[in-house]
Amino acid sequence: QDFSMRYPLVQGHGNFGSIDADPPAAMRYTECRLDPLTEAMFLTDLELNTVDYVPNFDNSQKEPSLLPARVPSLLLNGSSGIAVGMATNIPPHNLGELVDALSAIIQNPDATLQELLEYMPGPDFPTGGILMGNDGILEAYRTGRGRIVMRGKTVMETIDEKTKRTAIIINEVPYQTNKSTLVQRIAELVEDKVLEGISDIRDESDRAGMRVVIEVKRGANPAIVLNNLYRHTALQSSFSCNMVAILDGHPKLMGLKEILQAFLDFRCSVIERRAKFKLSQALERKHIVEGIVIGLDNLDAVIQVIRETSNHTVAKEALAKEYGLSEKQAEALLDITLRKLTSLERKKFIDEANSLSESISKLNELLSSKKLMFQLIEQEAADLKSKFATPRRSFLEDSANGEVDDMDVIPNEEMLLILSEKGYLKRMNPNTFNLQNRGTIGKSVGKMRTNDNMSDFIVCQTHDHVLYFSDKGIVYSERAYKIPECTRVAAGTPLVQLLNLSDGERITSIVPVNKFVEDQYLVMLTVNGYIKKVPLNAFASIRSTGIISMRLVPGDELKWVRLCRDDDLVALASQSGMVIVNTCNRLRPHGRTTRGMGAMRLKEDDKMAAMDIIPSTTHTMPGKTVSRVRDLSPPWLLFIAENGYGKRVPLNAFRQSSFNRVGLRGYKLPEDCRLAAVFVVGEPTDDDASEEQVVLVSHGGTVNRIKVKDISIQGRGAK
Repeated sequence: QDFSMRYPLVQGHGNFGSIDADPPAAMRYTECRLDPLTEAMFLTDLELNTVDYVPNFDNSQKEPSLLPARVPSLLLNGSSGIAVGMATNIPPHNLGELVDALSAIIQNPDATLQELLEYMPGPDFPTGGILMGNDGILEAYRTGRGRIVMRGKTVMETIDEKTKRTAIIINEVPYQTNKSTLVQRIAELVEDKVLEGISDIRDESDRAGMRVVIEVKRGANPAIVLNNLYRHTALQSSFSCNMVAILDGHPKLMGLKEILQAFLDFRCSVIERRAKFKLSQALERKHIVEGIVIGLDNLDAVIQVIRETSNHTVAKEALAKEYGLSEKQAEALLDITLRKLTSLERKKFIDEANSLSESISKLNELLSSKKLMFQLIEQEAADLKSKFATPRRSFLEDSANGEVDDMDVIPNEEMLLILSEKGYLKRMNPNTFNLQNRGTIGKSVGKMRTNDNMSDFIVCQTHDHVLYFSDKGIVYSERAYKIPECTRVAAGTPLVQLLNLSDGERITSIVPVNKFVEDQYLVMLTVNGYIKKVPLNAFASIRSTGIISMRLVPGDELKWVRLCRDDDLVALASQSGMVIVNTCNRLRPHGRTTRGMGAMRLKEDDKMAAMDIIPSTTHTMPGKTVSRVRDLSPPWLLFIAENGYGKRVPLNAFRQSSFNRVGLRGYKLPEDCRLAAVFVVGEPTDDDASEEQVVLVSHGGTVNRIKVKDISIQGRGAK
């Protein structure tokens, strides 16, 4: 089969099976003959006593124990398995490159592996494909064991100019991969939703070649779809080299150089035996020709002797005695025909004797010189190359070990994440919203499900790790680009599809993380007022089923998680408008599975409303309170109540107070109205020149973006 062997040794006529693993026809419907390459490579010189013959199975004939190959066929066509009991796996190679490598090692026996790779960079599989990275090939050639990663060859085609839909076309599959099984497997994975973004798959292969068309859905990134195909299907598979060969009757694991060296030793012995055989034949013939020439020189006397004798045997003895001939020479002289007695024929015998002498001296020279032998080996291999070499089919790509990462194909851009209370997540382009003035209705963030509200609004980069914290205190992690991008009007993706959430579990906080560094912490706050600080790198590896981030008291839920450093301030507020501000280092770091400490003493049916972090670079709040100076400089705490009212209060209007206290009043709220949120706004450098904006979303899903500097600065008690 031309897709199983790089250089088929037998030409078949009829059905010998296909790459889809269709069965071949029965033997009676097919015919075979040897390929010209086989005769040139294996059978030349077979009759010149170059190899040992052994009896065949029933001792009726002799068969060669091996064939006098001109190039190492073990490397040429590869091999898998030796007879019954031994595993071996050798990849096929290109004839031209193999001959070049052989020449290189003949000319420089101490050539390094690196030098040989210049001539023979790697295997050459009959099905083509792409070989990823050099490390596996290098390892296999050095030690005899290694893993070569192969990929099918694909191209992108635009199938619809108008809708810009693309298709991935597979033109070549990896070695020993069954095409129909591959297509079937892709279809199964699409059905099981393992592969996203594929709308159709069909096999359009015909006698002109292989062509599998995979149509990509509109809006899906074909590069990511292709990456997932490599990751989940046999479109990327590996060939494990295990180069065991039998050397002098013993199995041995060999590297490339050892195999080539062993082949050269064998080839030398073949050439030596061939030369000795030719030499003995030439000497024998020369001996006979010399005898015939002596007879022709004394022709009349010889005829006289023969006529005088009574029979063949006596004549032979008489000739041998008269002219000092051997028995064989005398026999040859008697066998000569009358036409050979002409003067022209005599000249032919003399010429033959001269040419025999010449070839004998050449053979003797060859047998005495190793260098000439190697030149001959090189010459004979080069003849094969000039006649039968074909261009390389598998291409090499210098990429690291063939591991595929989506990060390579996705640009690291800014994006908006919008989380709704019912657990829908939307990823949007930040340019979807533009600035509006205070008091306007706003622009809708897009469809929410009925009676669903927005609960969180985040800006992050596509390559970030996004940590999802649920109300049950469990944290999940997923890269940001895994969230499908959608328009303003779409409802978003339910988080249940992205994460393995248990029944009734809700995601309450989302924290994007670029790198898991040493000196950062996550501060977590629950509705009932428990707070704790955990080092960020405790969350560097999270399994897909999630890990515990906080132990909760029954009835409590984890609601706020923020990133902070030790010198940062934490501002907490309860729904009744009480506030505590304190530095982060007052919280000692806890493990993931602890409960934390009390954050604020809450009155009956009061709950926490918000937590925000004030970075150490933006605040000038002294540790101890100075006399009450009315200081309106930033940063401010921005309070927003549920009735749509809000105000800014300078941070310096508060003092640092310990955790687990009642706190200071931050907002006098009207009856039955609660605090909705508290944010830290303003940079210390600019007085009201800040470009900060706040995005407000009503329960109905309407969004308003307001400049922070339009909201008035008021005191702690103001309404």
